[in-house]
Amino acid sequence: MVNDNDNVDPVTWSPDATARARPTRDRKEDPQSQLDGAMQYSNYSANSRNSKSTPIITNQLVLSTISPSRHEGSGIAENLDNSSHGWSDVNAPPGSSRKRFLSHDFPGYGSYDVRATPKAHEMEHILHAMEFEKEEKESEFLQQLEATAISGNDILSSTFYVSGLVTLSAGKLAPVCLAMVGFVLYLFRGIYHETVMALPVNGGTYNILLNCTSKQVASMAAVFGIIAYITTGVVSAVEAIAYLQTVLPRGWEIDDKSATIGLLFFFCLLTNLGIKESAVFAKIIFVIHVIVLSLLSIAGTIFMIINPDLLYQNWDTPYPQIRVHSQVATSHEGIHFAEGGILTALFYGFSSAMLGVSGFETSSQFVEEQAPGVFPKTLRNMWIGIMLFNPLLSLISFSALEMTDIMKYTDTVLARTAYVIGHWFQTNMSIPDHYHLGPAFSTLVSIDAFIVLAAALLTSFIGINGLIRRMSMDRCLPQFLLIQNPFTGTDSFILVGFFLLCVSQVLVFDTNVAALGGVYCYAFLAVMIIFAIGNMLLKVKRPSLPREVSVSWFHASMGLASVVIALMGNVLGKPELLTFFFVYVFIVGTMVFAMFQRVSIVRLLYKLIKPKRKKLALSASEDDGNQDDDASINTFSTYDTVGEEVSLMGKKKKRGCLAFLSEALKKFQNVPFVFFCKHDDVHLINKAILYIQRNEQTNKIIIVHCANGTDTVMLAEHVKLMDLLYPKTKISLLIVDSTFTPAVIEWTSQALKVPINAMFISCPDKNFAMKVNQLRGMRIITGYD
Repeated sequence: MVNDNDNVDPVTWSPDATARARPTRDRKEDPQSQLDGAMQYSNYSANSRNSKSTPIITNQLVLSTISPSRHEGSGIAENLDNSSHGWSDVNAPPGSSRKRFLSHDFPGYGSYDVRATPKAHEMEHILHAMEFEKEEKESEFLQQLEATAISGNDILSSTFYVSGLVTLSAGKLAPVCLAMVGFVLYLFRGIYHETVMALPVNGGTYNILLNCTSKQVASMAAVFGIIAYITTGVVSAVEAIAYLQTVLPRGWEIDDKSATIGLLFFFCLLTNLGIKESAVFAKIIFVIHVIVLSLLSIAGTIFMIINPDLLYQNWDTPYPQIRVHSQVATSHEGIHFAEGGILTALFYGFSSAMLGVSGFETSSQFVEEQAPGVFPKTLRNMWIGIMLFNPLLSLISFSALEMTDIMKYTDTVLARTAYVIGHWFQTNMSIPDHYHLGPAFSTLVSIDAFIVLAAALLTSFIGINGLIRRMSMDRCLPQFLLIQNPFTGTDSFILVGFFLLCVSQVLVFDTNVAALGGVYCYAFLAVMIIFAIGNMLLKVKRPSLPREVSVSWFHASMGLASVVIALMGNVLGKPELLTFFFVYVFIVGTMVFAMFQRVSIVRLLYKLIKPKRKKLALSASEDDGNQDDDASINTFSTYDTVGEEVSLMGKKKKRGCLAFLSEALKKFQNVPFVFFCKHDDVHLINKAILYIQRNEQTNKIIIVHCANGTDTVMLAEHVKLMDLLYPKTKISLLIVDSTFTPAVIEWTSQALKVPINAMFISCPDKNFAMKVNQLRGMRIITGYD
């Protein structure tokens, strides 16, 4: 038998094939080369769940690739790839379909009699490596302050710009709207706690939906997350430059657009060079940031109590006008303004104020790196920070600045507030003029703002890198994104692509923070809505999954309704931004859609080209006067596709488009996926097969059963039945004579050369011997619902 390579026809022959036999795949193809061609998997179980997937990058031990014995290790994948009893087209199993498929549509029959027992020395090596990995990970666990710092820098950076933006929509009710957002955040504390701790794996919304719904739904939800990362990076960069300009000497002016692009390029360069955020660095920034905000809050509260006149004056200002879209309008754009009221101020103000909780989901992106019990505390701490600082600082700004100034300088409200407060303290405390307390206090706030917003920008680069890498490993995005820079080992394609998308937003919106904030609200609120829906789906589809807390349906519904109202407010208040938002959804979504439909797209191209190629073959046959070939081409039957494939694809040295498409289809689908089956349950096995067929582009499924002395005769018969029911998918059975443990999961991954993110399991219940985080990244795909 010859190996299938670029110099050989895509149709290869089994040893006993006759002239009319169906083509079969070369059984001796190296499974690893199949994986390399279709998807660039790495050992996900050891390092990819943590590597570059979170703002915190830790040094993970890559488990040594154990070389199992030939009979029960390196030969397992080959044995599973060979059909039981030598079944082929000529010697098909009883009950198999008589329909003949093209070579790229038929992967062959599975194997149902392969057993393996992990060797003692193999398990010893794996257990030792896992223990070392566990100790290293525990030594690097993030405690409450470090974890809060990473998330807090992200969410509390919004304090510098949310106050001014909300005032544009709510006017004097801005502090009330920001307090309302604090209540919504309290609802989502419980929703995040239940959902994330039920599935304590990095990935946030994408991971939750991946384990509760389909892969397509999870990927489309991740699209909104990607857009949120893009807009977060741009808003942070724009605001950082705005605060930086307040500390520059008079006469020094920098172009906002150029400076923003330059700052984005700087962090793109840093991340490409391998610079990563550290917990110590984040902690120092967070502590300084909280001190500055606390100092401003205390000084501002004193100022407000002693000088409430301007606060009362601002309270007498009218509510902001609202834009009304009408066919009969006073302007050529079809928009006119109407007087606002308390309800419109609360509605639109609350919708804009949701921008102030951006970053609340950050903690769920690195839950695996947090020490046990820390995640709920980070949620509590972030909620306290938002509930305390945002409404209070907004109220203080009303006592220090006139309403018109707040609306004019929305980007730098806190810096200007600090200037007024500092100058007042200097005057009333008889501090000499040469100390310039007002400018000094303003400069302190501006420098703090620049550093925190720059840290949020760095978090965006690292966060998007982890999300896109995870999606690429799951085959939701193109595989070239996994190619690393040979000099720095970083994901340059991802980082440069993110930089270019950010630059496009800078150019499109011309550093308009209000417009950028609107687009960001669309994306972020969509993520929040999906997370609330994910919590509900978890209750319905995974009710047996153990969890620390469980919020009521009323609680979850209130959280969902709140963010839906906020999204409606942003849509009604800034409908023109929907166009830009959907442009970015289309760009990213198209890439995801193409990856999911690439097999269907290539198969459609094959079917479209095939008739034309057949006509060309007929014409060539007539010109050559080859009657035998002509008869062969005109007498194709349902049961003879070999002659057709050979005739249409051409000789070895004249491979055409059909041969290329056929090879591409084989390469895309020739990737095995594993389902661990605990019991001989035909219904559950069938559900798992259907899930894999709908969500993964593969034609190979391996059912793994840890027997540990149980009878597996009927299980083998049922897997054989499934294999015959789905002829376009090769379904095999592997019996592992061992107990189901994390070490056995790792051994199976290494023996089959299948990464753990391509291994699935049914939903565990409270009697499950292992915790969900011990599954090492396996996906929960079905249950007994």
